Amino acid sequence: MTKFTTPTRRAFLGTTALALAAAALPGIAAAQDGWKPEHAVEIVVGVAPGGANDRTARDVEANLKAIGAIPNDSITVNKPGGGHSVALAYTISHAGDAHYLQVIGGVMLSNNILGRSPQKYTDVTPIAMLFNEQMAFAVAKDSKITDAKMLLEMLAADPGSVSFSISTGIGTTNHISALLVAKAAGADVTKLKAVAFDSSAEGVTATLGGHVDVAITTPFALDPFVESGELRYIAVASETRGTGLLAEVPTWKELGVDAVVYAWRSVVAPPGLTEAQIAYWDKSFGELQASQAWQDMLAKENLMPAPMDSKTFAAFLETENARYTELLSNVTEPAKN
Repeated sequence: MTKFTTPTRRAFLGTTALALAAAALPGIAAAQDGWKPEHAVEIVVGVAPGGANDRTARDVEANLKAIGAIPNDSITVNKPGGGHSVALAYTISHAGDAHYLQVIGGVMLSNNILGRSPQKYTDVTPIAMLFNEQMAFAVAKDSKITDAKMLLEMLAADPGSVSFSISTGIGTTNHISALLVAKAAGADVTKLKAVAFDSSAEGVTATLGGHVDVAITTPFALDPFVESGELRYIAVASETRGTGLLAEVPTWKELGVDAVVYAWRSVVAPPGLTEAQIAYWDKSFGELQASQAWQDMLAKENLMPAPMDSKTFAAFLETENARYTELLSNVTEPAKN
C-alpha cells in the first residue's frame, strides 16, 4: 500500500505557539514604533456574498474591529470570478499597501498548478492561517459501502468502481481528499471517478439519491443528513477525531491511511509589504485568534483552530504547494453534473 506522508503539517501546528511567542515582542515594538492603518482597510474575498469564504471574511472584519486593529469604516469587498483569481489580481495590484487583506484557501494553490490562474502564492504576502475545516466522507444509509475499510478495498481493486462528489472541479479540497485516499489504497488516481457539482449541497443531494457513492465535504453540509439518518459517516481526513457527530468517526490515519487534508482558510496581503507592516498584522491576528469572541465562533461552527503567523504560514504554503503539485500532476477534469 502506497503511503503519502505529510510530515510537515504536525511540525507546523506543533511549533506555531513558539513561533507566535517569538514574534510577539518584536511585533509589538514594530507596531508601536512603525506602521499602523492610516485609513479604512479592505477585507477582500473572491466570492459573492454568502457562503463559507464570505462568512470568514466578515468574521475577520468584525473581530479586527472589535480588538481595535482596523478603523470602524473598514469593509469586506467581494470580488467574485475566476476561482478567486479576480480577487487575487485586485489584491496584488495594491503592492506595498497593507490596507488590503484577502481571505482565501487552497484554491490559491490548485488553480495556479492547473493553469487556471496566473497568480502564484509567491505573488502575495502570507499573513496568517486562520483555521481548518475537516473533510468528512459520507455514504447513503443503504449504501453498499459499509465502512472505510471496504471503500479502500474497492479502490484498490478498481478505482473506477466508486464515484465521489466534489465541488466545482479538480483541485478543490474534497478532490484532494479523494486523491490522497485513493493513492494510499494503491489505486491509479488517474482512474478515480470524481463527479463535479456546482456546490457541496448538490453533491450531497446526489449522494442521497444514490447517483454518487461517496460525498466528501465539510461537516457543516453533512451533519443534518447524518443526524436524520439519511447519510452515514465512514471516515474523516484529519489528524484527530472531530467533535459532535464526528466523535465516533475514525480518521483515515487511525485506519492506517496517511490522508490528512483540510479546507483551510487564511489571510494574504499584497506583495512588497515592509517588516513593520507584516509585524503589525502578526500582532493583530495573534490577538484576534486569542480573543474569546473568535474562539466562540470557531466552536459554534465546528472549526479547528490552526493559528500560524506570517513566517510559519509562508513555510506551510511552500510545502502544501509541493504536495498539491504532485497529486494534481496527472489528473484530468471530471465529469460535470
